[in-house]
Amino acid sequence: MSSPQPVLVYDGRKAAFRRAVDVLTYGMDDLIAIPWESEPIQAFLEAQFGGRPFVFVLIEGDAVHAGETAVRRAMDARGIASPLARGVESLYPKIADPFGRVVHGEAPADIHGTFRLEPDAQPYIDDIRAGDNRRQP
Repeated sequence: MSSPQPVLVYDGRKAAFRRAVDVLTYGMDDLIAIPWESEPIQAFLEAQFGGRPFVFVLIEGDAVHAGETAVRRAMDARGIASPLARGVESLYPKIADPFGRVVHGEAPADIHGTFRLEPDAQPYIDDIRAGDNRRQP
């Protein structure tokens, strides 16, 4: 049995970020990209974090990677050279707040690391993996 598809949560409110995700996921049929603002992701965030933090997330199996860890894991999955991925990961905490305020209109939540997928959040991810919720706001 194969492992469940990873789910990448991104800010889909701006065309530039939707295009960036298209480039990042090009040729990767085994990755589901879904916008942060979509209803299934908002429900997932509520169940996972007890709120709806504005955060970049990558869910792999039963692991939820957030913030700088999600950035590194996403770059690793795409085969981006490790030194470059580590460099971007180390810059993320320094630039995320000002970049988020200017580009997204809000700073990302200060949530970084890998967390266990909460049982209450699991059904939302299972539904996303089972359906075609990709890039649907």
